[in-house]
Amino acid sequence: MSIRVLSQNLINQIAAGEVIERPASVVKELLENSIDAESTKIDITIKNSGKTYICVADNGSGMSKEDLQNCILRHATSKLPTDDLTNINFLGFRGEAIPSIASISKMTITTNNGNECWSMELENGEIKKLVPSSYIKGTKIEVYDLFYNVPARLKFLKTDRGEMSSIIDIIERIALCHPDKTFTLNDTLKFRPCDRLSRICSVLGKDFKENAIEINTTAYNMKIEGFISRPTYTKGTSANQYFYVNGRSLKDKVLFGILKAAYMDTIEKGKFPSVCLWLTIPNSDIDVNVHPQKAEIRFKEQNLIRGSLINIIKKHIAEAPVIPNVININKILSDPKSTQNVLNLNTKIQNISSNFANETGQQFFDNKILPLSINKDTISTSNTYDYITYPLGIARGQIHNTYIISQTTDGIVILDQHACHERLVYEKLKKQLSEGGIKRQLMLIPEIVEVGEKKVGCLLDIQKELETFGLVIEEFGKGAIIIREIPAILSDADLQGLIKHMAEDIEDLNNAKILENKIAMIAKTYACHTSIRAGKTLTIDEMNELLRQVEQSENAGECNHGRRAYIKMNLSDLEKLFNR
Repeated sequence: MSIRVLSQNLINQIAAGEVIERPASVVKELLENSIDAESTKIDITIKNSGKTYICVADNGSGMSKEDLQNCILRHATSKLPTDDLTNINFLGFRGEAIPSIASISKMTITTNNGNECWSMELENGEIKKLVPSSYIKGTKIEVYDLFYNVPARLKFLKTDRGEMSSIIDIIERIALCHPDKTFTLNDTLKFRPCDRLSRICSVLGKDFKENAIEINTTAYNMKIEGFISRPTYTKGTSANQYFYVNGRSLKDKVLFGILKAAYMDTIEKGKFPSVCLWLTIPNSDIDVNVHPQKAEIRFKEQNLIRGSLINIIKKHIAEAPVIPNVININKILSDPKSTQNVLNLNTKIQNISSNFANETGQQFFDNKILPLSINKDTISTSNTYDYITYPLGIARGQIHNTYIISQTTDGIVILDQHACHERLVYEKLKKQLSEGGIKRQLMLIPEIVEVGEKKVGCLLDIQKELETFGLVIEEFGKGAIIIREIPAILSDADLQGLIKHMAEDIEDLNNAKILENKIAMIAKTYACHTSIRAGKTLTIDEMNELLRQVEQSENAGECNHGRRAYIKMNLSDLEKLFNR
């Protein structure tokens, strides 16, 4: 078969396959054009989830008659004054969007640049009519019958609800980056000009504000602004993670990987933080011309950018004031469904009060051996404590051998002993690693653990990392490993459970090539298996020593999995429960 030159219309349809996947893609391209035209008000109208009608109208700079005719030509653009692709200052720059959309729809463009107003009708990418018109300053683009001439594409679209959801997501992403502009969708969804955090809360929810950590700093040649959520505020998906580089909304794997690594120490497995970050980087240090829909970019110094961002996010998480997780009694009392729960809580508090140890009542608690991770030398032998000087107060008792009750000047604190101690052990492990490694001891009788052939491979892949943690293993037959040496802190740990747990976690990370991800996972597994367990009886002195160490620890408000480590109940809230 001989080579033939494709028609211009077919070329545009092929290009449209890369740029325009669905109605949401049309909305994205048209919104970005409106932003580039310096619009302050953008109205979007959608019918039949965009399949029959899409309209984007703005109050931007508009176009002349000549520009209007040129805008439908492939690779015709006003956004590249020179041929320099390393200095792109607009969201669009390829000149593909309008001709791509026009080639698979019927389109009308009405525009007014302040001097003249014209309207142009197109079908299948060809001009059908060009006439003078009347319109306010700006541009209105109407798209009818999307994919009418490529019906096979319609079969791949989602349901009307799914397509509309994608359109709303696009509008929200762009609206987040431009809180100073007005966006409306079908007169139902409206974003009015506001400050950045208010715009974020209008998309992510009002509760984001009280869980947000602000970032406003510089590193290397990059400016980082925006908000990240506390590790205790998580979602089941990554839908609430928004990244912008030089004003461009991105769904970039590198940026999502950075976020995962930064929260590795503090977040529960399978949970995702909510993030909205703006990065400002010199255009010469990035390449935005690597993805058909411009959803990804390439960094010139990727490792440097990655390391800087991870450190900044980690630092802000660690330095953020710990929210005491105060119980909202007003919310509980205002809920009629919770009436019985409040009555039950009253009964429980009264029962607890009658069983609490008094200040000299050490006899209420078994005097078990203190865990090795707690320093015996710092334990006070006095039964009288001045709790006023301690942020977390003084221990007054233990419930179900799992929760510690502490008295403060203005209420009580309830601590999860395992969650609190797990954080302490984890921070101690990280410190030992940074100072040269963890002490280990030779096992007199090596232990054999059967985990299955696949998991054995996963464990052997991180053999060197495990040695750094003081765990020396070798392959022992089919589907089993033998433990030769263990860390000193694991002398009383369930080695069988530890190794099996670790093998499962490593299998989940088998595609991760990032060393610190694996290191963090191992440390978290160690910490979980060597911490004070729920159900262990502690003495008053042990409880108070744990409180003092928690007060001095970073990220003390949550355990390594992102769960709350303690909550606070004010005295006024307690009095409300008893109608005082």
